[in-house]
This record gives sequence, structure tokens and C-alpha cells, in this order.
Amino acid sequence: MSATESELQLIGTQGEPEPSGLFRLSYGTEPNDPMPFILTLTPQYVARAIGKTAPTDIRNYALQNADKLKATARREKAGGFSTHTLK
Repeated sequence: MSATESELQLIGTQGEPEPSGLFRLSYGTEPNDPMPFILTLTPQYVARAIGKTAPTDIRNYALQNADKLKATARREKAGGFSTHTLK
């Protein structure tokens, strides 16, 4: 793993989930990373992950699963992607 990959950190969230229910997490190597990696959570993914039906609290899920989501972002970015959607 390169130093850049190991330094990937959560640098922001979209705020509130979009009207569509999507929630975006931005990861980068610095707060103003010009090319952040964007991980998008869907309500369906979160509902399935916690074993409930939608609607779900996506923000709470993201907080409780921060390490898992960061690992997913790191893996996808290492694979050459700049975005990934968990469906």
C-alpha cells in the first residue's frame, strides 16, 4: 500500500441526504484535496446492511461504520476509481 492510500481520510459529507436518499462521503489526502474519492451510500444498501427496510438513518450508519466505509473507499481508489456507489 502506498503512503497516499494509507493517508486517505474522510474530508467531508454532503450534509443531509439528497431528496433521492443518497448520501455522499468525500475522502482525500488533505482537507482541500482537488481530486477526492466520492463514496455514495443508497438507502437500499444501508437498509440491507442493517437488516431493516427503508427509510433508514444513512448518516448514523456512516458514523457507526466509518472504518468499513473508509476501507471500501481506499480499496476502490487503489483500483483506479474516483467514485463508487454502494447499492
